[in-house]
Amino acid sequence: MIFTFTFEVKPDRDAIIPPFTSKLSRSIFLDFSPTYSKFIEAEEPYKPFRITVLKDGNTPVYSKGNGVVTLTGGKIYNFSVTTTLQKVVEEVVGTTSIDKEIFNAKFHVELVNMEMKEELGLEDSRLYKVFFNTPTLLQPPRPRFKRKENRFILFPYVPSFFYSLSSHWNKFMNEKIVGVTGSKTLYYFREVDYNIHPVTTYYGKTPTRGFIGWVLFELRAKRNSKIRENVRKLLDYANYFGVGKSRSIGFGEVKVLKIE
Repeated sequence: MIFTFTFEVKPDRDAIIPPFTSKLSRSIFLDFSPTYSKFIEAEEPYKPFRITVLKDGNTPVYSKGNGVVTLTGGKIYNFSVTTTLQKVVEEVVGTTSIDKEIFNAKFHVELVNMEMKEELGLEDSRLYKVFFNTPTLLQPPRPRFKRKENRFILFPYVPSFFYSLSSHWNKFMNEKIVGVTGSKTLYYFREVDYNIHPVTTYYGKTPTRGFIGWVLFELRAKRNSKIRENVRKLLDYANYFGVGKSRSIGFGEVKVLKIE
């Protein structure tokens, strides 16, 4: 079961916050869920959470560069949290609203929606459009180097895309998905159009370079085949947990839609 909470956030005055605004989202959510605090510094590569950046309507709010972000006093922003943990649901439902002072402002925060998702899988289609709404940090499998150095690719290469999705899925879902990271998927799930460009943002003092934009894919696998079913499940899963490194803190947020 996947649970998604949506929160509205209203600052009482103009507020200057860090360039990648999920820092505020995460600080706020700690007041809703003590369980979340146990995962913040955990070294596991995959976590049962995804917390988004702040949004102005549907538009992600973050700085493309090292500049700060200024929120407007009295304006309502929002963010969402996705998790697989039932205990977190109990904690959040038992709180519903808070007032929090941080970044020299007071923020009124309310839980405005909760959704549950049990069955995953986008509706079958020939075409799917994937929107990469926040910087996506997609890594190829890391060789066994002594020095651990991040290497992010600046285009959603299909095997790396599905490797990231299936690895996270297999950590938290009961049903395991295999066979989606090789050359077969590369041939069955093809790019037919795209508008992708690199972007640099900061989380803390370190510049992070990823990509945003969209890609239109064509799914050519046979109807009712296992690979087609698994691709549709993972694309739907991406809508809830994102893709790539640091997805738990708002990087790699995607929206996948079927195209008629």
